Amino acid sequence: MSRYLLHHQSIQQLISQHVNFVSVVITQMQGSAPQEPGAKMLVIADSTDSPYEGTIGGGRLELFAITHAKKLLAENHASNTQTLDLNLQSDIGMTCGGVVQLFFEVYRHDQWNIAVFGAGHVAQALIPLLLTLSCQVQCIDNREAWTNKLPKHPALTTITHNDMTQVVKRLPKNSYIISVTQGHCEDVKIIQHILADRTPPYIGIIGSDSKSVLLKKELLAAGVSSQMTAKIHCPIGLPLGQDIPAEIAISIAAQLIQFRDNNQPS
Repeated sequence: MSRYLLHHQSIQQLISQHVNFVSVVITQMQGSAPQEPGAKMLVIADSTDSPYEGTIGGGRLELFAITHAKKLLAENHASNTQTLDLNLQSDIGMTCGGVVQLFFEVYRHDQWNIAVFGAGHVAQALIPLLLTLSCQVQCIDNREAWTNKLPKHPALTTITHNDMTQVVKRLPKNSYIISVTQGHCEDVKIIQHILADRTPPYIGIIGSDSKSVLLKKELLAAGVSSQMTAKIHCPIGLPLGQDIPAEIAISIAAQLIQFRDNNQPS
């Protein structure tokens, strides 16, 4: 198994186990250093003098990076990324006099989680946009051919299941819920299961104004409160752009950011 595949699988494992971690990568190097650019490791809070997975060369550089990564986890910075330029001799006390640049990226299970039901054309345009933000994304569909089209990314988990409602309990409780499935009936089933399991901070469903009226009517008939149905964003997204996947995706991403920023705890 290649080290890149092992690294990716380790990230997916930590995410699925809801473990906070830091990815550390050597991005640049000048002179002599223990490892080449591209060397990477994963650090968790329980890491002592060795990483959870991978290596950036061992020794003082690696120990410094592990200590700094654990500090980032403990301090809960607003930013999830940080770059450090280090002179290995003057900053760390190593005999080799090289200079390296380290890139730290923090992943938190309690950070912004977004669950996207449906992996069709809108999701294919939306998810790459979401992956540029500081969030974790789960995409669920019953069509493996479509989930396989999504980009491979450490912040994205794809789940293929014949019955998408069975995935609901596996999602983080604070997940924003987006439903862009193939049809109205699927949306209703998914939202019913979600509301039976938790009260999400955000629910958005693709569709027209007439679909919104019908969907909310069916949810009310199923016992969902009018206060809850009033919070459902359908049609999803801000009222801008054309009715094409790329611009629908931008309108959805914009609404998610707007909602997140307007509902930050004070």
